[in-house]
Amino acid sequence: MNRNATVRNYWLALAAMYGLTLSVVAMADWPWPLFMGGAFILFAILHSIRYRQVGQKVEGKLATASPGVGVVGGIFGAAAVLIHGTPVAIWAGPLLGVITFLGMYLYLHRYGRFYSQTSETAT
Repeated sequence: MNRNATVRNYWLALAAMYGLTLSVVAMADWPWPLFMGGAFILFAILHSIRYRQVGQKVEGKLATASPGVGVVGGIFGAAAVLIHGTPVAIWAGPLLGVITFLGMYLYLHRYGRFYSQTSETAT
């Protein structure tokens, strides 16, 4: 697989999982949002390990975008919490999930840092 496809798949999966998580947070009753949040964190860690974005070669830097990704993610997360339990959550939850997925994917694809192995460090 070429580098562009690998980077695209990495950001696509993370953005999709985050959009799904926020959709569940907005729509489902407790404790499902907690389970989904935990599943997202576990998925993000395992996904980063699989794509070699966590390890000694990264030198303590996370393979993320600038702090702006936290701000964008926090805004979408706050929106999910605010619409939770309201009558509009049944249609606004999935809509928020799709908007979150598209917004996060575009942001990460443009500004995200992806550490790839060079030919010298490949085993």
